[in-house]
Amino acid sequence: MKTSRKMNLIGQALLLAATLVWGTSFVILKDTISEVPPMFVIAIRFLVAGIFLALFFIKKLKSVSKRSLLRGGIVGVFLAAAYITQTYGLMNTTPGKNAFLTSSYVVMCPFMLWILFKKKPTVKNIVSAVICIVGIGLIALSGEQQSGASSLLGDGLTLVSAVFFGLQIVFIAHFQSKGEDSVVMLVFEFLTAGLIFALISLFAELNTYGIGAYALQGDNLFNVIYLTLACTLFAQSAQMIGQKYTATNQSALILSLESVFGMLFSVLMGVEKVTFVLGVGFAVVFVAILISELEIEKKEKKVNI
Repeated sequence: MKTSRKMNLIGQALLLAATLVWGTSFVILKDTISEVPPMFVIAIRFLVAGIFLALFFIKKLKSVSKRSLLRGGIVGVFLAAAYITQTYGLMNTTPGKNAFLTSSYVVMCPFMLWILFKKKPTVKNIVSAVICIVGIGLIALSGEQQSGASSLLGDGLTLVSAVFFGLQIVFIAHFQSKGEDSVVMLVFEFLTAGLIFALISLFAELNTYGIGAYALQGDNLFNVIYLTLACTLFAQSAQMIGQKYTATNQSALILSLESVFGMLFSVLMGVEKVTFVLGVGFAVVFVAILISELEIEKKEKKVNI
């Protein structure tokens, strides 16, 4: 099914809005999880968003198939794994580094398509992967100089989260190409991820943090509301709908701007300063992303003609 130019622009606008909102989330989330159990915060985000969407689209969910339930669950597991590793990574690194290392999933996507769906990567995909590794090495080197082993652990967990974010994007695109309803898939994605976070918080965080840490108030309450409504309900919905009307490579490229916004807000809010080595690392990673995705876009245009 061909997508009209107008719908394509709307899809890209939704994806850009999502990345902008997510860019603000790194600093806010790091500040919140310094006092509140991290999995508890994320559980609230996804369970509330999932329940809200389920109630709003209750009629559509009455006739949902087991296949749709399964597909939403699969994407939800990838999303949960991505947020778990990203969040614990954020606890041991800076918001800007967390944002940029997460964005490396864009370079990983072509290789995931190759492994999972036999779509071979191009030469430029391979070149961009090598360049990205160099950039990641520079970022890690900067982290070692600044914060030692803790920062390296945070960077490593963040890279693992990038793998799961890449899988989420690839499978969303794959299921949508099979005619899956975006709203139905989104509801079960949220509920699956939220339930996983809630169980982890109940069995792994409660004894560590104590029941008092679960009482949200003041700035923490506002932060959780913002993370839930803006960064989860709105942004995740915008991503799901935007991807429906945007080519996979376009989606990945636009979503990668989250790293730029994440660093920008982190610097503007005085959370971190960009050193020379760190700045070069960020630039190299972003160049790798551009090389990989712009090449795919050019190829797709030739096919369309």
